[in-house]
Amino acid sequence: MTATFWRFTVGPMATAAVAGSLWLLDRLGFTIPAPGAIVLLTVVYSTWVGGLVPGYLSGAICVAAALPMLFTSSHFIIFPADRSLVPQIVTAFAVGLPLATAGFRLRAARLLDRERRTRERVEAASKELHILQAALDHVDYGVILLDENLRARFINRASRDLWSIPAALADSRPHFRDLMRNACATGAFASPAAALDAYIDERVALVRAGDETPIDLHLASGSTVRFRCEALPAGGRFLSYTDVTDLVRHAEALERLATIDDLTGIWNRRHFLALAEAPWTRFVQERAPLAMLVLDLDVFKSINDRFGHDVGDTVIAHVADLCGRLKRDSDILARFGGEEFVLLMPGTRGRDAVAFAEELRQRVEAEPLTVDGEMLRITTSIGVAEAEPAMHSLGDLLKRADQALYDAKRDGRNRVRTRLPAPSARATKVAAA
Repeated sequence: MTATFWRFTVGPMATAAVAGSLWLLDRLGFTIPAPGAIVLLTVVYSTWVGGLVPGYLSGAICVAAALPMLFTSSHFIIFPADRSLVPQIVTAFAVGLPLATAGFRLRAARLLDRERRTRERVEAASKELHILQAALDHVDYGVILLDENLRARFINRASRDLWSIPAALADSRPHFRDLMRNACATGAFASPAAALDAYIDERVALVRAGDETPIDLHLASGSTVRFRCEALPAGGRFLSYTDVTDLVRHAEALERLATIDDLTGIWNRRHFLALAEAPWTRFVQERAPLAMLVLDLDVFKSINDRFGHDVGDTVIAHVADLCGRLKRDSDILARFGGEEFVLLMPGTRGRDAVAFAEELRQRVEAEPLTVDGEMLRITTSIGVAEAEPAMHSLGDLLKRADQALYDAKRDGRNRVRTRLPAPSARATKVAAA
């Protein structure tokens, strides 16, 4: 309240004091050059400090004080005045000066306020940017912000550590290509040196295109980093690098549990059926040869009963290893359960499959295991079948091989039996030589 009262009264009081002083000096006989100009300056001051209302009040005081001097002073508005024009000039200045001064003051105030708001916005934006940069510097994944020309405007601490980016390079706003070259020079990527240039060109093209598909990067350290590029509205790019090594390893472990037999390291039944779909489809569409072996260990229960399940597991793993060493890369080997194995042989006729089965049977018999100093002889029975046009599914082929295996067991074990297609549709039994 006191500040407001002072702002509105100081101008008129100053004008009255100046006018009174000039009047007193005039009465005492002193000649004051342009006394009206002095009073009008106080009007300007009053308007600038208090606004339009104090300015008009000071103008009224100016007019009241100046009129008695019109006939006693030869100078009123700095220059020699024509006394007939003095009243008009005094009135015009007394009224116009406050208005003009108030207008200038308002304009200046608006400009100052606009500048203040702009400065506050810039300071707030700068503060928010510093906070954001500080926050990004403390996250555990890499962040790189690129402008529309793919130059780095910000590289957080995790990215600098991940790609071994020197401070000088990070502060120079390098191009994304330069960052890639630095990563290659530090040996971050597990790629041949001859392929690095092509790799860099590919990465730059993907970033320029704004491709947002996540990509897993395998580093020379053995880690896996998931790279993601996101396009920003102004044409820039937001690049993030997240260490997903544990996630990838966990996923691989889960996949292994879902597809690999833990005891033998070969495919399990479920994954075998999934992998067998492609060869079966080729057989259906192209009549490509396809054969299947079903192998079962003989008298396996007696092995478990005599030596224990640990030895039984060793026998199963031993036979799986022999099968894996003998089969071709294109063959699909799986443990179907217990001591039973299945081998699918794409591009193989029944006769060739029988020959392979016989070789496998002989190899198993010829490589016994030693348990507690005792030689453990292992034998197998194998059933072989070949896909026929009359079959409707892979299950039919498996069933035919199972029937052949049953024949081998019934005929005394440790032998190969087959049910190959024949014109008479009669099952044919082939004893092992």
